[in-house]
Amino acid sequence: MPFEQGNMTLWDDEYIASNVLKKHLQEDIDSGSRKKTTIAKTIKWLNDMFPLKGNLLDIGCGPGLYAKDLVGCGFCYHGIDISAHQIAFAEKNFRDDNAKFEVMDFRKMELDRLYDTVLMLYGIYSFYCPRERIELLRIIRDSLAPNGKVIVEVFTDNHYKEREETTDWEYVEENGFWDDGPYLELNAFYRYTDLGLVLVQAAKISDTVRVWNSWIQTFTPETLKSEFELAGFTEFEFYSSCMGNQYYESTDVLCMIAG
Repeated sequence: MPFEQGNMTLWDDEYIASNVLKKHLQEDIDSGSRKKTTIAKTIKWLNDMFPLKGNLLDIGCGPGLYAKDLVGCGFCYHGIDISAHQIAFAEKNFRDDNAKFEVMDFRKMELDRLYDTVLMLYGIYSFYCPRERIELLRIIRDSLAPNGKVIVEVFTDNHYKEREETTDWEYVEENGFWDDGPYLELNAFYRYTDLGLVLVQAAKISDTVRVWNSWIQTFTPETLKSEFELAGFTEFEFYSSCMGNQYYESTDVLCMIAG
């Protein structure tokens, strides 16, 4: 069923979490995080767009790759992520009085300040079901300072246009992504075209069967705007990237500023 959860995550197991962190730290490709050059351009755009700076909340901050430069621009940075492994790396590698990292499930956020800017980059908003997305937006709306803005980056259908539905398998003898011991890995990519939804699925079969489901909701400007309107947002600007490029219909990335 759409948004049905598997019994394996990317953050509960120490071995898997360490491999996810390695993907985030690959600077030359878009993997766990955006590549280094994209991050730099995003930060420059944010610096230009928000000259007054103030409090910034980075939802799904991962290992905190944006933190140092955003603080350097003058933002007071608060990064949250569901993975304790990612937050531990961020805290170890960047310490500053104007930066705070916290382990937190986005769906159960408890925020103690108002934010001038809220980031949800690289599709993080897309991974949750519609009900959870609207609840998240309402929490964010209540936590925005006057004239505060949300920057959200999602994918359009064009992002997956060339990708076919597939299933495959491989035997991994040692040092795989999901385990350091032997296992059988099953992989699949499915489309739910009528819902604008895709599923990236992996199963690890050893002494048990463990399944990871990654649901990704795709959006148009109209569908993204309508969800934000349900949460009380009234002002919208659209771009074709998190670097401020002008929006065009064939883009595979949709970035929106909402207030």
